[in-house]
Amino acid sequence: MGEAASPTALQSEELIAVLGQLFNHVKAHVERVVAPYDLPPACAKALHLIDGSMSMKELGNRLACDGSFVTSIADTLEGHDLARREIDGEDRRIKNLVLTGKGLELRARLVRDLFSDDFPGVRQLDAHERETLLALMRKMVAGEDRAAVG
Repeated sequence: MGEAASPTALQSEELIAVLGQLFNHVKAHVERVVAPYDLPPACAKALHLIDGSMSMKELGNRLACDGSFVTSIADTLEGHDLARREIDGEDRRIKNLVLTGKGLELRARLVRDLFSDDFPGVRQLDAHERETLLALMRKMVAGEDRAAVG
């Protein structure tokens, strides 16, 4: 007969299961919002992240993906006239992505539509609950960041 799981392990298991369910709701929300714009979700996320001029390497770091995928994102954004590549003024080896006027307009619409009060999971929380959740999530991430460094 196996040993019974501890209450902490059961709680962790349930927490992970619920986080997975919430992630699926968020993913569906993002896909639903970006679908009318004929953009893959990764490109919409890139639009959200690009603020001013951003190197493709920095974008890859923020998206947690490799350079070849960033190139694909840049190609898609350029193909939709949402961004352009520019040579960095200080280091000609670096290519930066800059949003076009059309890209800036779409970015504003996406941010409004994606992060409205109708965001999955958040829509059921009052302001105090949102602040508490954010503080807890920051604590969780900070702890993992410290563990990864140490």
